[in-house]
Amino acid sequence: KKARKAVVSTQSGHYGPGGKVIKKPPLTEKLLSKPPFRYLHDIISEVIKSTGFLEGLFEDHEKVSANVKDKEQKIVFLQKAIDAVGIAIGSQLSVRPSKIIAGQEAERTNEFLQYLGRCAAKGADNEVVKRVKKGEKPGKKSDKDGNRSKERRSKDKDGERKAKASKERDSSKSKERVGSKERSKERVSGSSKERGSKERPERGRRERSRDEKKEKSTDCDSALIPLL
Repeated sequence: KKARKAVVSTQSGHYGPGGKVIKKPPLTEKLLSKPPFRYLHDIISEVIKSTGFLEGLFEDHEKVSANVKDKEQKIVFLQKAIDAVGIAIGSQLSVRPSKIIAGQEAERTNEFLQYLGRCAAKGADNEVVKRVKKGEKPGKKSDKDGNRSKERRSKDKDGERKAKASKERDSSKSKERVGSKERSKERVSGSSKERGSKERPERGRRERSRDEKKEKSTDCDSALIPLL
């Protein structure tokens, strides 16, 4: 059902009746349901002829379908067209040339044709052709942009490392401060205990001395009673 819907979308889009792109080859359901390479080559060639879109993308020998015979040549031809459309729309297409040649992924193949029609309706785009020939892929930035992006990522990583190191230093200092406070408390507590232990014997001596004085005073009082 999805493939059938994709075929109808291709037929009723920029290729259909009153469309601005091409008048041939015919967009029949049978051919679009499982498009052979020769048929796709004819569509792409007619798009170039009618609109100028993708002009200069292919080598002279690739412009004749009879010259593109083996699997690798067909994949290279289709990949160029797919990359060009992807760059033009700013997004990588999910269709794969190897699957197209094998007669698979009809839905994605029709999706590619629909995007091709939309791009072609806008006319020639030499910049897209130049970018494909330089080896650029859809969704990927130029080398300069890539280098800038790498530099930004590198700076971000450096910033993250510095922030992490700063947090670790702060954490270490905080632990040291806590440890210092705890040691100080322990020293104060120890000093208090020592003073307490020193004070207890001294207090005991003072108490014993008072008791002895009381006893002596009592003895003296007892000695004076007979005299009275």
